Amino acid sequence: MLSLPAVVPRVFAALALLLGLAAPLQAQQVPKTAGRGLRGQYFEGQNFETLIVTRLDPTIDFDWTYGPTSPDKSTQRFLSPAPGVPAEGFSVRWMGHLYIPVSGRYTFRILNDDGMRVWLGGKKILDAWRDQVATETATEIELVGGRYYPLRAEYYQVQWDTRARLTWQLPGSAAEPQPIPADNLYAALPPSAKPIPNAAVRPRRVAAPAPVVPSVAPAAPIARAAPAPARRTAPVPRRPAPTPPVAPPAAALPGPATAPDTLPDLATLRKGAAVTLSNLYFTQSTATLLPTSRPLLNQLARMLRAQPALRLEIAGHTDNVGEPALNLRLSEQRARTVRRYLVQQGIDSVRLTAVGYGGTRPVADNRDPQQRPRNRRVEVVVQ
Repeated sequence: MLSLPAVVPRVFAALALLLGLAAPLQAQQVPKTAGRGLRGQYFEGQNFETLIVTRLDPTIDFDWTYGPTSPDKSTQRFLSPAPGVPAEGFSVRWMGHLYIPVSGRYTFRILNDDGMRVWLGGKKILDAWRDQVATETATEIELVGGRYYPLRAEYYQVQWDTRARLTWQLPGSAAEPQPIPADNLYAALPPSAKPIPNAAVRPRRVAAPAPVVPSVAPAAPIARAAPAPARRTAPVPRRPAPTPPVAPPAAALPGPATAPDTLPDLATLRKGAAVTLSNLYFTQSTATLLPTSRPLLNQLARMLRAQPALRLEIAGHTDNVGEPALNLRLSEQRARTVRRYLVQQGIDSVRLTAVGYGGTRPVADNRDPQQRPRNRRVEVVVQ
């Protein structure tokens, strides 16, 4: 049996060991000095031409798309991101450090319209530097807890919709990605900081869901389908192929006879014929395209590339719920969003016009809640 004098040192030694292990874990959870955000520089011009404002931004989560309406509610202006900065055609650079609370694999995401890119630890981890509708990009990175990583984010805006958002997801977390809180962001490093050296980050890009391009797969079957000359002799009585192509355009005109994700051959339609883009979806009450809209728009872009003489009016429509002026504005924004997407796919902008009609051209009874959604649509009109 140990005497009291022999036990006491061992107890103190055990406590010291436990405290020594707990201290690093504690340091990895909460920074000694809480951050207040990043230094944001706001420029006139899409390529950081003229510095207008420098300020402290608590986080990067901005939507400057919708501004206040005029007193008579006839027009709606976009928000300026900062005093003296134009509401369209500007750029922003955020710089500082990011404190990492725990070690592990982090997921970072950006949601932007138009271009955005992010560097962490001196390495570019996210790059969506192009004109585009609101699009999300993600990456995974292994980071060391208790360290401060240099962080830099850049953004530019062309016109219309404006969105810039940077979020993270902590290791092992099942929660939805959230904007990085100000407590973890530093415009200037605190004296107690242990900055991580540059080039200490190895990002792993997370593949975003993308529409499958079907044009590649059929090539192999076509090449393998012609080995035997017997197919040339047998099909002689089976060549009534000229008649089917004539029938589909006529059947496609009404719209319901067309498959939901298939467009009719627009080149065969008369001038002024309108086709509703049935599988086109936006975030509610905004002009932000949802990813499920891409297959249809990609099909439309392919059709336009194959038919260079085809010109279209892209017409936006709404129902009659709400302020007519705001509905008109929303319909025009959605039409312009579709036009911009097609231009990004390589279609000459001269071939496309975007017009908003608001609720002035209903195709269904607005008094019937079951029919009213049909009036919220985007059409393409042959010119």
